[in-house]
Amino acid sequence: MEGGDLALAERAPFLASIRDRTARYQPTHSPTSVWTHARPPDAGRAAAVGDLSARFLEELEALGGHGRRVEDLAAAREAVLALARERGAERLVRWDDDELERLGVDGPLREQGIEVAVWRDLADFRKAAGEADIGLTGADWAVAETGSILLAGGQGRGRSAALLPPVHIAVVPVERIVATLEEAVAHYAQAGEVPSSLAFHTGPSRSGDIEMTLTVGVHGPGDVHVLLVAASA
Repeated sequence: MEGGDLALAERAPFLASIRDRTARYQPTHSPTSVWTHARPPDAGRAAAVGDLSARFLEELEALGGHGRRVEDLAAAREAVLALARERGAERLVRWDDDELERLGVDGPLREQGIEVAVWRDLADFRKAAGEADIGLTGADWAVAETGSILLAGGQGRGRSAALLPPVHIAVVPVERIVATLEEAVAHYAQAGEVPSSLAFHTGPSRSGDIEMTLTVGVHGPGDVHVLLVAASA
């Protein structure tokens, strides 16, 4: 027996003796994984029960958020204007987005004496978002099982609009509600366009300290509203 083989042969009983004395056993081989496969992207929708919009609103409200279903863009516009009045808003920032352009809130908001800033220059928008009372955005997807909305960053879609103002309003067509998070993520993969920045917003911002004291609205908006638009054309 070669020297190396002898050393290995002597080490095995030595290690076995240590295990016996300490009454501990550490396997010397990798454990067999119990995972076989992930849930397919369409499993959630197939298993979903009831209306997805109702489930989404239920989960969102359980988290302290607010949501409602509106019939069309005109109703969504009135809802945004009403929220701005109720919150006593003086400044609003919004994405530079075709869907929000069709919403047509800029003029009516300004008639109410509210300043409106649209995402153009990054530095200017960050400053405006930091001073704004309301941030208005769309959302790529709404997830029924968690009450979450997914916001992909990109041109005209500054993240600060959904993070810095104390009130966040998201306008989402009902056809973008999916049952599960897997479904939402699968859509990006299927499109072959995975965004460089993807934020998952689930209700108002919540922060807890070492004493388990929960504070709402410290690291993000404390007042979140999602408007589900039945007809967005």
